[in-house]
Amino acid sequence: MSFSWLWPYVRRHRNAIAAVMTLAAVTSALSAVQPYLSKLIIDQGLIGRHFDILFELCAAIVALAACGFALGALNRLLYVRLSGKILFAIREDVYAHILRLPPRFFRIRSVGDIVTRLDGDVAEIQRFSTDSVLAVVNGVLLLIFSAAIMAAMSLELTLVAACILPLHLFMRHRARRHVADSTREVREWRGVITHFLVETLGAAKAVQSAGAERWERDRLSGLNRGLLRRVVRQQLVGYTIGALSSLLSHLTTAIVFIIGGWEVIHGSLTVGTLVAFTAYLARGTGSATSLMGLYTAYQRAGVSLKRVQELRDAEPMRARSAGSRVLGASSGPIRFQDVSFRYPESERGLFEDLTLAIDAGSKVVLFGESGAGKSTLVDLLRGFAEPQAGRILLDGLDLSDYDLHSVRRRIPVLETDPVLFRGSIVESLRYGNFDAPNDRVFEVARQTGVEPFVLELPQGYATELGSRGAGLSTGQRQRIAVARALLGSPFALVLDEATSNLDAAAVHAMHDLIDRHLGLRTRIVITHSPDAVPRADRILELRGGRIIEREQARAYA
Repeated sequence: MSFSWLWPYVRRHRNAIAAVMTLAAVTSALSAVQPYLSKLIIDQGLIGRHFDILFELCAAIVALAACGFALGALNRLLYVRLSGKILFAIREDVYAHILRLPPRFFRIRSVGDIVTRLDGDVAEIQRFSTDSVLAVVNGVLLLIFSAAIMAAMSLELTLVAACILPLHLFMRHRARRHVADSTREVREWRGVITHFLVETLGAAKAVQSAGAERWERDRLSGLNRGLLRRVVRQQLVGYTIGALSSLLSHLTTAIVFIIGGWEVIHGSLTVGTLVAFTAYLARGTGSATSLMGLYTAYQRAGVSLKRVQELRDAEPMRARSAGSRVLGASSGPIRFQDVSFRYPESERGLFEDLTLAIDAGSKVVLFGESGAGKSTLVDLLRGFAEPQAGRILLDGLDLSDYDLHSVRRRIPVLETDPVLFRGSIVESLRYGNFDAPNDRVFEVARQTGVEPFVLELPQGYATELGSRGAGLSTGQRQRIAVARALLGSPFALVLDEATSNLDAAAVHAMHDLIDRHLGLRTRIVITHSPDAVPRADRILELRGGRIIEREQARAYA
């Protein structure tokens, strides 16, 4: 378990960390002086009957407390800003890495689990990496100050107090496995609940349609009971460790009072010295306990580190399209030459020496049974998967000659349920073409039939949509998706079962819209109903990893 990958995030804020550590050191020094002033108040002010000394020492305590308060507030402000910057940087980088992972990663890992790791686990790592620095500085300095002053006041009592320290260390060491296990179970179970909430709330209409509200509530209740059992175990482990530490601290204090009290009674130690010593003992013990608590925190952070590390170690899609050439807006021919592909988890190849040529500007229908590889063929075309053999050519050049981002932007895919994120309609139209001017966006919206229904909305283009375009019909979301594709001037357009939720009239209207405005672009229509696609130039069936063309394709035009 290594925290070395966190170092770059900490290093870039080293000046702020130095300022925080300096303020922490000054605050610790001020805190260490106060118990000694209490000793002087008792011995010289009260027992010595010097009111002027008593008054001056009390004023000094108040001044030190006020100074410590001001420095502590400043230190807390600097720390919160520093901590937040480190946390956000880690989360943003891990999030960016996740967005580079292949589609198969998201098929085998739930969104809830990913969200829990990005939120709770990253926060736990950040909290340990920054809090531990402050805890070490505060704890070590206060422990050194306290131990030095305690030894100066009574070396014998200091040695007695130090004898209990090995018991603390032994207890923490014995508890490490229980801490790690209980923490991991809670983290994993929170991920299960988060996924449940994301899944069911994202499909609330389906739940309501099935009359399953009570059923889903009972499922959540069961998940909550499972989480409660794990949280209780985690809390009991933490409480047991804390309670045993407190018991050992009280035992140390009792022994010090017994031995110190004996010395006070026999005149070899002053009352003020004993009171001040116990105060330093409490602070020193607290510092030692905090430092040892870092070991427990290290175990918890280690669980989170491993969970986040799994995300960071997930292999991103290799940029086979690593060239610098930008794919142009004008359509060109598409060629699959002897392409072979199989998924890593599959022993059987999906394609073997598959060859396919699609002319520029043609409309090609691709159909086949579920699992035949239709969508995989599109993933290969857009660089979301990499063939084990063969080449893919766009406008005569190998896919690897092009910049990967330009390939994906120039070959958009219209799906059954277009993905629209929360935000305004104009933001949804501009998504992926963020620099497009408003007049161009509005022009495309008019061409694709988006503007008529948008102008009927209360705030027009500024109307905020819910998640996945909630508030719009399927046909309206499809039109926004078409407008978005048109705005990007595509090299080719893929319709992946895009009209499967529309009736026959709406299907023809959608194809009319696309053919009218994108008729010069290559269009690949993936469907289970090839006969329903109007004006197709070719109809191809994908069967057994091979392309079979219907000779009578024109009959369906």
